[in-house]
Amino acid sequence: MDKRGDGGDWPRDFGRDGVSGLVDHDRAMRARDVSRPSAADEDAAAAVIDDLIARASGRRRR
Repeated sequence: MDKRGDGGDWPRDFGRDGVSGLVDHDRAMRARDVSRPSAADEDAAAAVIDDLIARASGRRRR
């Protein structure tokens, strides 16, 4: 038995961490792609970063 279903030699059992058998290469790549910020997310962050830095430094941005 294997995780890939193509006769490969990957074991199906869990690793010491208990998760190794649950995440395969395809699922890991999908999670990576889904978790990346979009261009809209980047723009939203850029729009507020100066104000947040000013507030954290104890001064207000005008």
